[in-house]
Amino acid sequence: MSSSAVVKYPKDTVLFLQGEMGESAFIVEKGRVLIYLSKDKEDFPLTVLGEGEIFGEMAILDNQVRSASAKALDDCELIPVTKEMLLERVHATDTVVRLLLRVLLKRLRSQNDLVTREPKKEFFSTQIVQQEDIEAVQKIKLESRLKDAFNNREFVMYYQPILDLKQDKIIGAEALIRWFPPTGEQISPAIFMDVIESSALMIPFGRWILEQCFKDLRVIQEKKNDKKFSLSINISGKQFIHSDFIDEVENLRTLNSLEAQSIKLEMTERVMMDGTLALDTLSRFHDIGYGLSIDDFGTGFSSLQYLFRMPLDNIKIDRSFVRDMLKDDKALAIVKSLIYLAQSLRMKVIAEGIEREEEKSLLKALGVEQGQGFLFSKAISLQNFLTLVSNKK
Repeated sequence: MSSSAVVKYPKDTVLFLQGEMGESAFIVEKGRVLIYLSKDKEDFPLTVLGEGEIFGEMAILDNQVRSASAKALDDCELIPVTKEMLLERVHATDTVVRLLLRVLLKRLRSQNDLVTREPKKEFFSTQIVQQEDIEAVQKIKLESRLKDAFNNREFVMYYQPILDLKQDKIIGAEALIRWFPPTGEQISPAIFMDVIESSALMIPFGRWILEQCFKDLRVIQEKKNDKKFSLSINISGKQFIHSDFIDEVENLRTLNSLEAQSIKLEMTERVMMDGTLALDTLSRFHDIGYGLSIDDFGTGFSSLQYLFRMPLDNIKIDRSFVRDMLKDDKALAIVKSLIYLAQSLRMKVIAEGIEREEEKSLLKALGVEQGQGFLFSKAISLQNFLTLVSNKK
């Protein structure tokens, strides 16, 4: 965290008073600072802070007046930390973290009120924050429900065919997660996947996905009598930075007697932003022979410097561009540019979300090798997928 220059304060300097609005917090660089409460001209010491500790942050984080006063016990050197610097980091955190922070601050202020007997008005009472608190609580509830669903085996892997557009032949599939609660209809991944990826559940959940996908791929290859039939599996950033991830994938591949070339690991552009660690992991997978693909390309944090450094084999054009390219010249220009970029970097292009013959024909004419979408099939269960590939022989 960058900050302002060190400011010197003589001994006994009152740094701020209880009840004032706060514009900055402070880090103690040298000396000691007394934090105290005042009531009826009497001071009640709370704590003494020393080098490396921060104070004055509460009034900034909850946008209220100072809940206590601060005074230099020695000649002090302090580093001011501005409101903007703190709030920028708070707003960048998860909604659940912000909720817990607000609860903690409220309880700390309540404890101070017991000493001064001056209850403060409620803070964070705006409609926006109230809505955010509701969403955060719902997120916590959903995560708890997801853990139960995972333990109860309510998740199922579905598979959407990937076709060679020139031969009109199914050459692979993408693995997609589905949630079927015992009561009610299927729940969309758009509702639960972000929660899983931001929680500790992602590692065991991702391990189960790999186990199931590798086992199912072996069944599909045996059914088609084709060891080259490939399966694309979405991998989260948390999995890529996990220390045992490569060994875990390799052990599962060996256990199921699969060739590395038949497994494509898909990641979003966000994984590329993890820098050196992601590059090292991707390079090791590439050296072994795994296919590597960027999913939904063009919709996230793409950067050409990451793209040419990463040992990628495929770029997936996001369905939003495919959907709009026949009616929007800008979308078409983006599709053409992505195809040219991929071809120049010797990468194959896979188009997602193909729903009409006109889209398929245009993509073929532009040089797209592979595609998937409802025109061919939606994601289906393993049993239905085996029936589909059997009929396509």
